[in-house]
Amino acid sequence: MAEIVLEGLTKIYPSDVQALGNLNLGVPSGEWLVLVGPSGCGKTTTLRLIAGLETPTSGIIRIGGRVVNSLPPRQRDVAMVFQRPALFPNRTVYGNLSFGLMLRLPGTWPFASRNISEPEGLLVRETARLLQIEDLLDRYPGQLSGGEQQRVALGRALVRRTAVALLDEPFGHLDAPLRRKFLHELPLLRKRFPTTMVIVTHDPAEAFALGDRVAVMQGGNLLQVGLPEDLRRNPANEFVAELVR
Repeated sequence: MAEIVLEGLTKIYPSDVQALGNLNLGVPSGEWLVLVGPSGCGKTTTLRLIAGLETPTSGIIRIGGRVVNSLPPRQRDVAMVFQRPALFPNRTVYGNLSFGLMLRLPGTWPFASRNISEPEGLLVRETARLLQIEDLLDRYPGQLSGGEQQRVALGRALVRRTAVALLDEPFGHLDAPLRRKFLHELPLLRKRFPTTMVIVTHDPAEAFALGDRVAVMQGGNLLQVGLPEDLRRNPANEFVAELVR
């Protein structure tokens, strides 16, 4: 687990569209923080900047006390789960779950052709058991349902035991019953997979169900961050009040 600190983080695209403006935000080690707001508010941009998938226009990103602005994604000790699972179609479920572990030894990037060790294999199988996909390890992504694919994507992130995990609308394309199931199950994995987690959603109900704290964003700006009950009782403005009611 690692603390995340964002200092004056700004992202302006070449078209002069400001996606994020002077964001100052800290996420203590081990906290689950949820970024919530409408589409285009800057929450996914924030996630991509932390992951190293975007370069900030200005500002500083610290993970575990070190500035990571110049580090590529694979050197940041960060795992990311996208709204769409983005699994490797030519790898089995086992192969997808173990892929991140394959990259940890020098010389395996980008092909990751080595065999994982026995302890790593046990970790993959344990993760699959906890996510209830252990019977799917020999299947390919095309043989899975959407919910099963999302479990594999989540498992691929968790099995790496990274300091930080980033989840971008992880339940966005799931139907309502499956979404409720995930909302119930994800916190149950917390003790087994301790990590600092930042989750993006547009749904306040999801934000309050998952977050230790919730950060409300609008138009690339952070409006308020606090405990879910604090946002309900003392919203900073009318937008926050409308969002959390």
